[in-house]
Amino acid sequence: MDKKRGFTLIELLIVIAIILILIAIALPNFLEAQLRARITKARGDMRTISIAFESYFIDFGNYPDDNDSDDYSESGIYQLTTPIQYLTAIPIDPFVPENSSFSNQGDEYGWEITTTGGSALIAHLHPTERDSNVHAYVITSHGVDTDDDFSCGSGDWPFCGRSLSACPGSGYRNYAPTNGSKSDGDLTLPGGEYRSGRYCVDSTLIVGRYPKHIP
Repeated sequence: MDKKRGFTLIELLIVIAIILILIAIALPNFLEAQLRARITKARGDMRTISIAFESYFIDFGNYPDDNDSDDYSESGIYQLTTPIQYLTAIPIDPFVPENSSFSNQGDEYGWEITTTGGSALIAHLHPTERDSNVHAYVITSHGVDTDDDFSCGSGDWPFCGRSLSACPGSGYRNYAPTNGSKSDGDLTLPGGEYRSGRYCVDSTLIVGRYPKHIP
């Protein structure tokens, strides 16, 4: 009876090369799928926070204060959990490292929420127009690149620079998935009367003149 013939070294190298090629093809797609799942979760969580913000507004006539995970003086998101539970738990930004707790994140991680807070912002839209009392907010996840692209003083939102006439200027840059994981920009969700503002979005000047509550 003949002995069974084993694989030659060349055959083994060819099989290994084929496996490596398949991994090189499949791995980027797998990583992109994971990334898209995290983006979807972040946007869903932002929508959940937004709904809680609107419920808070119905009860109190204003939105919670600013929230910055690196500034303990700005923790307005906790107004959604106590004394009234609009949220049973605060969702964690999916782009926060697993070993980071919500209350001890770096400046480039976690939800950044800018609002007009306890009183409407009185903004001078134009010399010929009356002052407008505006209630607005924007919820931001720093997204894939974990870089903060929101450039508007919290006290001015949504009137970032009342003399703003052109972009680039104050405002924010949205995440664009055209380059996959290499894309920059924030995941953003504005709410309230933000369309009454004067600010930049993706280098486009946004000028709204007539306040209207937009949930």
